[in-house]
Amino acid sequence: MKVMKMFWILSLFLGLSSCISEDIVNDEIDESIRINTNFSNFAVGQSLVLDALFFDSQGIKQTVDFSLKSNNTAVITVDNTTKKINAISKGDAEIVISTFYEGKSIETIIAVTVIENSVTPTPVANVKIGSITKTSSYASAGDFEITEIPGGIRIKFASNYRADQSLPGFAMYLTNNPNVINGALKIDSQGDADGVTYNGAFTLDVMGVGINDYGYLTHWCEPFKIKVGEAIIKNK
Repeated sequence: MKVMKMFWILSLFLGLSSCISEDIVNDEIDESIRINTNFSNFAVGQSLVLDALFFDSQGIKQTVDFSLKSNNTAVITVDNTTKKINAISKGDAEIVISTFYEGKSIETIIAVTVIENSVTPTPVANVKIGSITKTSSYASAGDFEITEIPGGIRIKFASNYRADQSLPGFAMYLTNNPNVINGALKIDSQGDADGVTYNGAFTLDVMGVGINDYGYLTHWCEPFKIKVGEAIIKNK
């Protein structure tokens, strides 16, 4: 009995040591602009108001002023006072959305296709998608889709979902800074008692969360705060 106990302790120690060896040193990320406006079925004569968020190098949302510019004003024009984007004619255009924060200019470019106004737009649900990739030697993978439900969001993981059961403490988080746990929302805690799924398709409802609140989904070795998997959440 003592031999088995010693073997279990040794196995746990080796697992923890392996997890520790893959620590993350730099917790900063690039500043980013997240676009929430959905341009699907954007038709001639329609206008949309920019819905965008800015996150600093710690993944913290900051209030900034955005500037818009169209590279093809024959197709799309913009109003920087109202942040309104106008569809003028059928065609393709790029919109440059930029801001100035702490002495640095940050921008993102989105490609937009304007369709004929004779086409009846089909309502498009706000849907996000992502694909988890491993960031260490531990297994971490899988595609997922996020939709809105009353009072929260629903995350549907595909059949290719994988999480490493050999970790000394597995946890999954929604976050805006994939390099740290601080400020992140744990959505699947460590241990088997909570019914955590390690392989295959499953659905997870997260209440009290908006579909645009987070930009990343991450897997962690929680006891030692080691990230083992990461996915960028983006518009479908």
